[in-house]
Amino acid sequence: MVENGVRKEFRFRLGGGILIAACIIAGAVFWIPKHLGPWVHATAARLVPPETKEEKDARLKGAEAAWVPFNAREHPDTPTKIWGNVRRPYPTGAWWTNLVVGGPVSSGDGLGPAMMTPYAVMVTPKVGVALSYGALSETNSSLTLSASTDFGFTFKNGLNDRYVLSHDDLTMTMRLTGKSQSRNSLIPLAQSEVIDVLFARGCPYVTFRVDNAFPKIHSDFGIDTMVASVRSGHSNDEKTVDNITIRECAAYPACAAADLKGFCCPMSKEKGNIFHPCCSTPLATQGPAKVFNVKMKNGYYWRVYSSIETEWIWDQDQAITTEPITGIIRVALVPDASGLSSTAALIKTSKKNLTDSRLLDIHAAAYPTSANVRLEADRSKNVQFGYINFEWSVAYMGNNFLQGYEILPPLLMLALEHHTQTLVIDSTVGFFPAGSLDYRGGLKGPATAIIGSAWKMKEELTSIDWLPPNPITDPEKLDAIKKQLIIDTTRPAGETDKDAAWIAYDDWFQNPYWNGKEVGRLATLALIAENLGFEDRKITANNQLRAILDLWMTAKNGDPLVYDATYGGLSTSHGMDNHDLDFGFSFYNDHHFMLGYFLYAFAVAIKLDASFAATYRTEIFAFLYDVTNPGVGASLYEPGIDRAAFPRARHKDFYEGHSWASGIFFMGQGKAQESSSEAINCYYAAYLLALALGDIELADWNRILLAMEIRATRLYYHMPKSTLIYPKDFAANKVTGVLGALSVQSTTWFGPSTAFSHGIQILPVTPITELVWDPSFVLEDMKYLNKNLDRDSCDDTWLAFIECERAVVHPETAWQNLLAMGPTDTGTTKTALLYWVATRPSIVHKHDKETP
Repeated sequence: MVENGVRKEFRFRLGGGILIAACIIAGAVFWIPKHLGPWVHATAARLVPPETKEEKDARLKGAEAAWVPFNAREHPDTPTKIWGNVRRPYPTGAWWTNLVVGGPVSSGDGLGPAMMTPYAVMVTPKVGVALSYGALSETNSSLTLSASTDFGFTFKNGLNDRYVLSHDDLTMTMRLTGKSQSRNSLIPLAQSEVIDVLFARGCPYVTFRVDNAFPKIHSDFGIDTMVASVRSGHSNDEKTVDNITIRECAAYPACAAADLKGFCCPMSKEKGNIFHPCCSTPLATQGPAKVFNVKMKNGYYWRVYSSIETEWIWDQDQAITTEPITGIIRVALVPDASGLSSTAALIKTSKKNLTDSRLLDIHAAAYPTSANVRLEADRSKNVQFGYINFEWSVAYMGNNFLQGYEILPPLLMLALEHHTQTLVIDSTVGFFPAGSLDYRGGLKGPATAIIGSAWKMKEELTSIDWLPPNPITDPEKLDAIKKQLIIDTTRPAGETDKDAAWIAYDDWFQNPYWNGKEVGRLATLALIAENLGFEDRKITANNQLRAILDLWMTAKNGDPLVYDATYGGLSTSHGMDNHDLDFGFSFYNDHHFMLGYFLYAFAVAIKLDASFAATYRTEIFAFLYDVTNPGVGASLYEPGIDRAAFPRARHKDFYEGHSWASGIFFMGQGKAQESSSEAINCYYAAYLLALALGDIELADWNRILLAMEIRATRLYYHMPKSTLIYPKDFAANKVTGVLGALSVQSTTWFGPSTAFSHGIQILPVTPITELVWDPSFVLEDMKYLNKNLDRDSCDDTWLAFIECERAVVHPETAWQNLLAMGPTDTGTTKTALLYWVATRPSIVHKHDKETP
């Protein structure tokens, strides 16, 4: 007893002591910060040494970017929360950035449209997911797709939060949460309302992965009808008209009230195919079913699929499921149905619509969840080819999604013209009869429906490298070029070659664009001088080139480069603090334009002096991988270079074929690109640089990017009479000025002159230019320019590029015109343009009379 008592007393005293100690500690925790906090913090600051510049640089870069030789900085424009799971390096050139980047201050973030093809898409708090097939507005100088909500999909109580869940080269998945939940909620995700939207380029369906949510359908135009489509064999209460199953009138409250017999909705075969008025009344509940026909009041007709039987209550404003659902919902526009006035007229007049609906039904069960783009080259033959492989991962809505379709269907996708021109036809892909599923491919002409989850596209790879393939044989032309070369490489009186570096410090010209054009200009002069055996001019041009490049490579120029440790890319020191500087370079505009000139200069510098590569190896790869990074794997030629420091092929849109120039700016009409030729120059320059480095695999990667850019340019920037891409009146302009995702213009950002819109698609003139301009198109274009070019609206700096185009078909006329002209654009020289014209092969056109 005593022993036990002692033990109890000990436990009591011990417990009390702990309690007292706890109180003392708690008081200290409260008292110390209040009374001794400043002293403690000051002491801690003295004990922990401040972070050195080198330590901060290493921390910001991390392991994957430690090799980048430029100082690191954090970007002042912090990524919005809508970027979600995206991490450095950010895909700043991706087609969907308008859905996540910061918008105008007054409106909010991520409110712009993006082109998924065939739909323009938006995701906003007010609307949820907005799909727009887009009414086309056309003038003689522009084409614009509207971004209205033709089909809206959200939560019953509205959208609370949205962010990117995952992305790759062809897909992006965005997670939406309902207003009752957010991603920061303490309630487990399994209990929250969630919709994952699977955006896949070229998919006629948009896929929604719904979890415990009441989905809502709506439209800017209102809902005209929503009818459950039930296949024959499901119920004895159902009948079939033209292979479309229609329920008895008694199934619909409005029809039952009218006491009608036989078929009611959408038509009555017994009444002579008359659409009964009762069916225009809201039909209250539709379903349960897996397929629904939804016709909006703008005449657009949609097919809605669900992996489970769902029931919807609808009226002219919205349709909402009667209970929360968990499953897959897919939505697709029925293309030929759109624009007809009623479901009855649709079924009565369009047998083809039934075919489209059936085709969509058959393939609805297969949906893409992710994709991989793989590029490979075949060097086994004299004519070398590159292959662009699209490989989709596919999931299914169920083995028996629809009765009668027990076999899992192949994936249904849409191809644009550049895809079908190059697609390898084999057992992995299939086509539908002509005229089936005639979707419009946004602003890129008609799309072609293709079945198969793997596409292989074949591009012939160029054999052009440093010089044009056709040599100059005319001694008079050679003499004229040499005389001009002396003029173009001679510094002003009193200057030395090193004085060429002034441009790297000039307040206006020090940015990457003007400096890039200058080093590109000098590199071309050095290369021409080497080809002509003009040794002293080669040395002079190369000395001037190196005077500028050495400053940029050692970050001693006026606006040195830094590594953006936030997004993962090169930026300028000044431009990071002002998005209006440097043409938006530090906000990832035009990197391929500007750095492309530098890549070309690097290639020539290495060709003339191999030590340049050894001296600036990491700097060269930083420039190169900022714009044409293969993104995966590594080369034996690049030890210590981690490709994870930069995104894959920053500006390239692998689905569209061409690049987008815009970066992380909000764009009212989606992504855009003005100069197709500067984009081409970037990939050409990267190809030459890889050759100079001796990296054949890297050269092939860039040759394939180059081939894609050239094909897309000839299809979407050039407009011959035979074009099926653009309407006739707009195509009369012959070339586009600015190509946008939802808007195409015949004018440029900087002016309406025809010389501007043509010149910006020609400069800089390099050996690869001859693959861009098809002679038959140039003949058409010259007739147009001879009639429409206003020479008073521009000077010789732009007209000189017109002569370079003319040289494709009329080199002698172009030569004479060019000789008589004055100074050229800053990014080129009269030497370079004369050299290019002189290397044009003679082409005889019997029925064409040239008018200078």
